[in-house]
Amino acid sequence: MSHVLVIGNGAAGTFSSWLLARKGWKVTMVGRGTPGAALSTGCLRSVPSACRGEISEFLDNEHMPWAAGEREGASRIGTSFRCWMSPSHTTWADDEKPKSIAVAGLEGHPSLQVRVASALLNERGVRAEPFMLPGSVPSDVPLTSWFRNDEAWEELAEDLQRSSAEAILLPAIVHLHEYPRLDRLERRCGRRVLEAVTPLGAPGQRLADLMLSKAREVGTAVWDGRKASALEVQASEVRGATVIGGSEARHVATDAVVIATGGPLVDGLVLDGRKIMDPFGRFQTVRRGDALRGGYHCTNGKLISTDGRVMTNTVGAGDCLSAERREYGSGLTEALESAYRAVRALEEA
Repeated sequence: MSHVLVIGNGAAGTFSSWLLARKGWKVTMVGRGTPGAALSTGCLRSVPSACRGEISEFLDNEHMPWAAGEREGASRIGTSFRCWMSPSHTTWADDEKPKSIAVAGLEGHPSLQVRVASALLNERGVRAEPFMLPGSVPSDVPLTSWFRNDEAWEELAEDLQRSSAEAILLPAIVHLHEYPRLDRLERRCGRRVLEAVTPLGAPGQRLADLMLSKAREVGTAVWDGRKASALEVQASEVRGATVIGGSEARHVATDAVVIATGGPLVDGLVLDGRKIMDPFGRFQTVRRGDALRGGYHCTNGKLISTDGRVMTNTVGAGDCLSAERREYGSGLTEALESAYRAVRALEEA
C-alpha cells in the first residue's frame, strides 16, 4: 500500500485525504491552526464544474443534512445570501421563500442584528419583525455555549411560539452534533426555523469538524497540531518529511505528498512584503500581482522545484496554488475541486 502525506487540514487537505483513502492509499494528514473553512459561512456558494457527486458524498452527514440547488438565505444583518449548497436550515429554494419572518435575537448581542436584519428583509419584500428573546448574554460569549442544555432549548421553543410569523430566523447557535436540535425546535414551535448565514462562527467550524470526521472515517491518520517543517527531496521526488509538534520531531517516509497548506492568512505560504515564499524552500511560487492570488507554480497539478524540475510525486491543492483570479465566494468550491484534480494527478503519475 502506497503512503501519502497530506500537509494541511482544511477543505483541500481533508477532501484529498478522503479521496485517497477510499482509493486504497495509506494517508497521514498533518495540520495545525484554524483552517480557512472554519472561518467561512459553511456553505458552497458556487456550483462545482467537476466532482459534484464526490463533494456531495463527502459532505453527507447524519447530523446535518444538506440542500443543493438555487438557494437563498439571510445574513445576520439581513442581506441576501445565495449559494449552491448549504445545511438544510440555512437557506430556502426560490419556491420556498417565507412570506414572513420573525428575526429572533438577544438585545445587545452581535450574533444577529435583529432590527437591521428586519429592516433589510422588509426592503427585500419579506415581511419581517424583530423578536427579542428574554434574557441577556454578554456580547463576547458565543451563543453556542449558552444553548447547550435541554432546558435552554425548551425555553426557546416556548418563547418562539409567541410569534405569528411563518418562519423564525435565529443566530447560529449549534455545533455539528447538536444540529438535530433545530429539527426538534421546528417541530416544537410549529414554525420553520432558519439560521442566519454567519462567517467567522459556528457554521464554518461545523463544516471544518464535518470534513475532518469524514477523513477519519475512511482511515486517515490525523496528526492534529503538527506541522511539516522540512521535506526530504531526492531528484524529482519528495521521499520524506520532518513533522514537528510541541517538543516532538518525527521523520515520516512517504511515497507521495499533497501540499494543501492554504495561503499566507492561515499558516500556509509565507508573505514577505509583497512576495510569496515557499516555507520549505523547495518549490517555485508565483506572485500574480495580488499576494492573495499568488502561490505555488504547478503544471498539471504537480509542483515545480526551485531548479525547474516537475515533481513527479508532489501535488498542490487549494489556496496555496497560484491562481489568475479568485472569484468572490467561490473559495470552498475551488478548494474541493483543486483537491480532486490533485488526486487525479497523483493517480496518473
